[in-house]
Amino acid sequence: MISGRRSVSSLWFAATSMRNRQIGGYQISEFTAALVVLVIGIVVPLVDLAAMPLHWILSQEIITSEARRLAQSESFSSAIAALDNDPLLRTRLLNLGGVKPLSTDCKLIISMLNKPYESFVANEPKSIPAEWLPEGKRSPCYYELEITVVQELSPLVVFNAFNTSIPGLTRPFICTIKARAHWENYGRNPVTKRFYMNE
Repeated sequence: MISGRRSVSSLWFAATSMRNRQIGGYQISEFTAALVVLVIGIVVPLVDLAAMPLHWILSQEIITSEARRLAQSESFSSAIAALDNDPLLRTRLLNLGGVKPLSTDCKLIISMLNKPYESFVANEPKSIPAEWLPEGKRSPCYYELEITVVQELSPLVVFNAFNTSIPGLTRPFICTIKARAHWENYGRNPVTKRFYMNE
């Protein structure tokens, strides 16, 4: 009689433990699916969105330092040549990872310090009118070298499964970053008698 009770209780225990294992197995599979949805649908997009501003800030710092360096050039033409031919800026941006410069531009921004507070933009050397030079009619003026960089910011993980095009998530985000620095060389070329900023 005792052995019969033991066999019934052992059967009941085995059935209960099997049922608990099945329920636990279902819970593990459901938890795994929920975890995958959480990572793909929430965590990865948030990481992508957090990486974009970081790349933007680092790019801005690099471009600003390059503007300061070029503003110390001997002439405006040498600053443009350094930006076009020197790979330093492009290399520093590419080393950030996820940043790809597409185009660069260099300008000289001249702003009047007195009324009517007008400004003039020189896109190329020898294009500054005499009135905008340091001894011109519109002086005193403030001279700044401006660098413009158009670049691609790529997300860390690109979602190609979606049919929609979302910048920064399913495709790279194209942005324009500008930086200015005070032009330092106000001297004249002793040979041509022109201001270096207009050469």
